[in-house]
Amino acid sequence: MTTRTSLVTALLCLLLHPMPAQEKAISLSMQQSCRLGTKQNADVLYTSLEQEKARYKVQEKESKLYPQLEGYSRFGYNYAIPKLIIPGEIFGQTGLMAVEIGTRFDWTGGFRATQLLYNQSYRTSLQLARSMVSVEELNHRQKKEEIIFQISQLYLLCQATRRQIVQLELALQNMEQLLGIARQQYENGIIRKVDQARISVNQNNLQTEADHLHQLYTQQLGMLKYLTGLPADTKVILTDTLSLSPSPMLPGAANMTHRTELQLLDKKMELTRLTQRMNRQSWLPTLSGFGEYYFQGQRNAFDFFRGGDDKFYQVGVVGISLQVPLFDGWEKKAKTKQFDLELRQLKNRKEQATAYYSKEYTDAVRLCESSYRAIVRQEENIRVAAETYAVSLQGYRQQLVPLSDLLLSENSLTEARLSYYNALLQLKNAELGLMKANGTLELLLTAPSPR
Repeated sequence: MTTRTSLVTALLCLLLHPMPAQEKAISLSMQQSCRLGTKQNADVLYTSLEQEKARYKVQEKESKLYPQLEGYSRFGYNYAIPKLIIPGEIFGQTGLMAVEIGTRFDWTGGFRATQLLYNQSYRTSLQLARSMVSVEELNHRQKKEEIIFQISQLYLLCQATRRQIVQLELALQNMEQLLGIARQQYENGIIRKVDQARISVNQNNLQTEADHLHQLYTQQLGMLKYLTGLPADTKVILTDTLSLSPSPMLPGAANMTHRTELQLLDKKMELTRLTQRMNRQSWLPTLSGFGEYYFQGQRNAFDFFRGGDDKFYQVGVVGISLQVPLFDGWEKKAKTKQFDLELRQLKNRKEQATAYYSKEYTDAVRLCESSYRAIVRQEENIRVAAETYAVSLQGYRQQLVPLSDLLLSENSLTEARLSYYNALLQLKNAELGLMKANGTLELLLTAPSPR
């Protein structure tokens, strides 16, 4: 009975307190990470909203092309009625007379319509607003490229850190094997206690370095989640591996025409020219049409709501209005000079940016070449270090090689493996730099992830 009661109690506990569901992990390649970043990153979303705002500003400007209609109503009480001075001879008197013009109460209500017929400055401002849409599109594209570059760099860094952790774990396995040999030799009286302690110290140093890389990898993965817009508690598995491509990317000629930053500077110069033209065109006349239809009531007593047809009078008017600027104290001339200086500044910025991006491309090419040569050297170093370690281990077992030589060969093998992945990371970053210099980073959203 006791056993049966215990089983029933356990089943009730499981039903009342079910086991928490296992968290589902998200597998991410570099391409998927870049796509998430371009859709969910806060900075990219902000520029997307700015792009939408620019389109609505165009609609706001275009609204002036349509008739502007408004209804109005105005009521006034003239506690002191205006007077008009007229000759008294009109009424058979001599001298001047003050005659009241108007009544105590004045109530007007109706509709007013205006239509812009000609304003060259306004048409240029409309063109300027439409160009701002292109500027915001370039800003959005630039922010996407920045996020793609940051995510790609961070993804590669996570891969390199993970590979270095694997290499340290292999080194720890070798050290554990070596420590087992040392214990056996110490028990047989072949080596001293201090020799065993030296191996243990070396193992602890490797473990400390591995723990540090584990912590660093966790931080890098957290930053990757932030850039891709994923919650911090999301479990992420990186599917791509960091390895050398059979045929590494060969540097070609720099192509600055696709560089978003330079396109943005060109567009800003275009906007400055349009603004300068709009400022000059403000000297041109403005022609507008207008129409108004309203009812006007003037009474000395507030009896507008009483019967009768003489309480309000209909008034209607249509016409054309012409405004011609004559003199503004040379304000527009000063603004034109400011725009000239701004254009010179933008041209200088473009020249400097072009020179800097050319240097950036050249540096990326050199880094790509030197990193590839370093990888070839590190592959040879790994091969030689592995052979040396195998020979040293066999010699240590046979008491032909001292412990110091064995530890030195083991450290050399570990350093060669870690240096290999550092060089490989530099090569991948150099390839990213080449894509950035050529303005082709968005290809990472469609092309296969670099391996």
